[in-house]
Amino acid sequence: MKKLTALCVASLLCSPLSAQSYFSELLIFGDSLLDSGNLGRRFTNRTGDYTTDPYANIAPQYLGLELGLATDPAASGGSNYAVGGYETADILNSINGTGLALPAGGPVARPAYLTENNTISSNALILIDGGGNDFLNGTATDQASIITSAQTLMAGVSALSDAGGRYIMLSNLPDLGNTPAAQAQNLAVPGYAATVSAGAAGYNQALMTYANFSSANIIPVDLAGVINYVSDNAETYGFASGANVALGPLATFDQRYMCFDDSNGDCIEHPIYGIDGISPDPDKLLFNDGVHPTGKVGEITGDYLIDVVVAPQLVGQLAGIGLGIARTQHDSLSHTLRENRWLENTDRMFINASGANEDTQNGGDQTTNHLTLGYNKAVSSVMSLGAALSMANHETDGGGADFSASSVGLSALANYRDGHWLAEGSVGLSIVDYGDVDRHFALGDRALVASGDTEGYGWHFDGQLAYNLSSSNALSIAPAIGARLLSTKVDAYTESGGAVSNYSWGEQSRQSRQLRAGVLANMAVSEGVSLYAELFSVSELEDGDETIEVTNTNLGYTSYQMPSYSADDDSFVDVSVGASVAIANSRLALNINYSDEGEGRESVMLNYALPF
Repeated sequence: MKKLTALCVASLLCSPLSAQSYFSELLIFGDSLLDSGNLGRRFTNRTGDYTTDPYANIAPQYLGLELGLATDPAASGGSNYAVGGYETADILNSINGTGLALPAGGPVARPAYLTENNTISSNALILIDGGGNDFLNGTATDQASIITSAQTLMAGVSALSDAGGRYIMLSNLPDLGNTPAAQAQNLAVPGYAATVSAGAAGYNQALMTYANFSSANIIPVDLAGVINYVSDNAETYGFASGANVALGPLATFDQRYMCFDDSNGDCIEHPIYGIDGISPDPDKLLFNDGVHPTGKVGEITGDYLIDVVVAPQLVGQLAGIGLGIARTQHDSLSHTLRENRWLENTDRMFINASGANEDTQNGGDQTTNHLTLGYNKAVSSVMSLGAALSMANHETDGGGADFSASSVGLSALANYRDGHWLAEGSVGLSIVDYGDVDRHFALGDRALVASGDTEGYGWHFDGQLAYNLSSSNALSIAPAIGARLLSTKVDAYTESGGAVSNYSWGEQSRQSRQLRAGVLANMAVSEGVSLYAELFSVSELEDGDETIEVTNTNLGYTSYQMPSYSADDDSFVDVSVGASVAIANSRLALNINYSDEGEGRESVMLNYALPF
């Protein structure tokens, strides 16, 4: 059980929400930018000793590490089919054609993925890129051939989707004109870099057009945007940038387009930070060779890939907050219902106040402050009705989420006693203003915040029937059954400020349906002092993963679906104990509640009732 540092409402807000992986495997298809070692190397710099030590990780490896999924080369039995040098036709062959050729055009080392696997798990995450080698090898040279290359890659995407792939991350092509190879060639052939840039842009446009007409669930990956963002902020990241008079004949050449290793003879090696330079350091350079990024850029790109996957799970917490608000609204009425059940039926005002501060599973902190003002009317000796106004503030900080919400709610409650039979229920609606929805993430050592705001509502219905086994006023024990329904909706909204990672988020809705069975007990210790205890076994009926509609606002791709929440039907226990004391004509009550739902939830509530 977690320790609360303040009063806590028995609500979903008191249970941790986490951004976890919903994916069972990571399948990768493409070229050298995604190749984790199918040719015995990775296309980036080595670490430590830059000639013999292991290669730095590349972007998809960081994604795999975050999700706990393997990215081993397919050549050694893994799930990464990306191979350095592959054109789009080779990528298609590795998916459903002749197989995994090592190297490109060489002998087949393994059958195509869909030859070995007729179907793809619905929980698989797929990452695919391609097109760069079509340009570098002279396959894509004009409009028709560029369009053909885009169509070929999309054929692979369609094959993966038709086989059951539900989540396909499709990368666009970086600006090939802003690479060391193109910039070096541009010195000899002025205009070359601009021509190559235009070709890459045309390819990306064609790829997006075909993707938008596809029935596949395509998650756009803005690799071009990430590389441009890092290049535009090169100095902030600590990369060499711009002209440097100390470089002599190369003084006017932009250092962003100097490479670490020119052993392929296709780039200008940096005289200082290059592998043969005065002070070799690939972390000072954007590119390892003519077209491939250094390990540091790969890590930044990996951060971006992680954010694409994790962001929907963070935003999915908003619906959890809405459910928690609905639960809080019900719980603020619970002691008034309890007094109507066991004590004399009277007209009275009541006040319920609570607050919470608790760590969340994803490293954040959740707090809530809640106040309810209500009136209970004794309609008769056996029946009472009531109404209440609730106001609350809610905060979720850390773990990538910084959300604040305020809510105002109206509730109604009713009790009925007929001999030994005890019936009660409540219903309520809260209007929620999610005034600040800030999503924190990092690209390398650069912290970014994507911000937005939205609105929504949450409502609850709770009914319970019990039978008092005792005729004594001193001790009452009653078996009880009940049902609880919580429901919430969060409106769609658009965020901004996240550089290359801004999204429009679709509407969210969520429900919790519970059946409850347990026992209620109340004991009059002395005149004006009562103790109570309640124990319930609860069955949650909601089950299944939920997705959220996402649109990348930096690109022109259509919306897609991503997992945002996983609901498991489960059984858990709710326990409540407390005491109430008469103070003149008023009553003061303290309630302690615990639920082992999820990671466990505890709460402490204070209730004050005054005759009216």
